[in-house]
Amino acid sequence: MASRLDSQITQLEENLKLHKLAVRFHSQKVVSITHKNLSSPTALWCAAGTGFLVGKITDRPKRTKAAGKEGSRTKLVVNVLRVIAGVQTANSFAKHL
Repeated sequence: MASRLDSQITQLEENLKLHKLAVRFHSQKVVSITHKNLSSPTALWCAAGTGFLVGKITDRPKRTKAAGKEGSRTKLVVNVLRVIAGVQTANSFAKHL
């Protein structure tokens, strides 16, 4: 009985290893194909065109600053933090490509 159970466990462990290997292979293939497709000139032009259209559709008149009123330090800090967050996001995205 123990021999049969041991062989079943061994078989299941082997199946799990093969499944993990297949998942790893397919995920690398998907990443490769996605990277290839997203970096194609057609995809880049479509993304640029879509961004341009969305920008034009949502275009609002720019606010003008009141005379003599400068931006606050809080706005400066918030803008710097946004830039840092954007760089971190781009960096983490680039690691997955």
